[in-house]
Amino acid sequence: MNAYKLFADEALRTYSELPEEQNELYKRRYVSLDAQNMLDIFEKNAKPDKNEDAELSESLKSLFIDSRMNFDAVIGSGGFSINKSSKYITIVPASNLDKECLEAKLHKSTEDKLAALIHAFTDKVMFINIGNGEKARLNLLFSNNKAPISTQIIINVGDEADLEILEWYASTADAESASAFMHEGVVGKYSNVSIDAVHNEGEHTVVVGLSKYAVGERSNAKLNYFYGGGSHCKVKNYFYANEHESSVHVNELTFGSGKQKFDISSQLENRSTSTIAELHSRAVVMNDSFCIMKGFAKIPFGSKNSRSFVHESGMLLDEGAAIESIPAMSIDESEVKATHSSATGPIDDELIFYLNSKGLSEKKAKMLVVEGFFSGSVGRFRNDNAKLYIASLILDKIERGVFGKPVKVSAGNIWVGRENEEDIFKGHYKYR
Repeated sequence: MNAYKLFADEALRTYSELPEEQNELYKRRYVSLDAQNMLDIFEKNAKPDKNEDAELSESLKSLFIDSRMNFDAVIGSGGFSINKSSKYITIVPASNLDKECLEAKLHKSTEDKLAALIHAFTDKVMFINIGNGEKARLNLLFSNNKAPISTQIIINVGDEADLEILEWYASTADAESASAFMHEGVVGKYSNVSIDAVHNEGEHTVVVGLSKYAVGERSNAKLNYFYGGGSHCKVKNYFYANEHESSVHVNELTFGSGKQKFDISSQLENRSTSTIAELHSRAVVMNDSFCIMKGFAKIPFGSKNSRSFVHESGMLLDEGAAIESIPAMSIDESEVKATHSSATGPIDDELIFYLNSKGLSEKKAKMLVVEGFFSGSVGRFRNDNAKLYIASLILDKIERGVFGKPVKVSAGNIWVGRENEEDIFKGHYKYR
């Protein structure tokens, strides 16, 4: 029996023993995923026997035909495809991982129920290795097209390197399915990393995600996420400004409709001196959808001259929609700047009335207000294709109330604002 088989069997045993999903207090603050149902989704949906590279690649790429994207790697239920010109990506069967690699993983099965689930059912692992001084731009596509997928992406960035990744998550599943992904990233010194991730999975898909990133000395990481797909979406992110003058900037957008449920949890930690860790999280929900935003920042003792903040804001478009925002901080060092805030409320009826009086229908008026609410956050995305596609997804969801479907991308949807680099502490009442 190989190392990963033993590792996966132990993870599955651990998953069945971890108590979170059965705890009633836990369920009140999290979107609960039925443990047995998740096991059934993965175990009862047999994966295809062969790697259908050509068919897989073309069928999934057709979802993004309007964006004219070229993908460096495509992973789906039927297998995977890698662009021959891409020298930075390697995809291997999980069974090929040795004991040393498994012991070095940032995620531990015993620490988290979702980590145990993903470890137990992973069949493919993607390695992205960027050497010292190298620059790379990568486009990746993931889809549970025929059966559930569970994929791990391990990213290693050397010193003085630049990496930009655009990740697309889609689904063509027409029965109950799941898309589970785990990211682990280690960034060296004096490097820059930008990751844009766009989630538009279908209504039959449960989305499960975990990420951990550790950023090295004087390196900068910008991570942008759009969550708009899946019947349930449960994500946990951990970001560490690990060494002196490192910085982590996290930007999250969530847009729910129908009966979608989102549970987005992000934890930041300033682990060294003069570090920056910041989280912007925005959510809009309509119909009977629901979102929980949980942002947590930690500054341990010794991390002097560091800065951290958590900012969460939400908008309710309908009476049946709900948002729960839970920002929190733990500060054990006095020589720092830190703050957190939360603001959620219904869409402004007076503003809608005013726009109606100018000749706009109620739907068009809501569209305009949501555009303004999301504009700056979409502008933080690095990739122009991502900005266009997200803008199109948002407008299409307001117009038709659907998700997980291809949308027509148009340059007329460029309503996004520019990234706001203004210092959030400038003029803040605590630091005047």
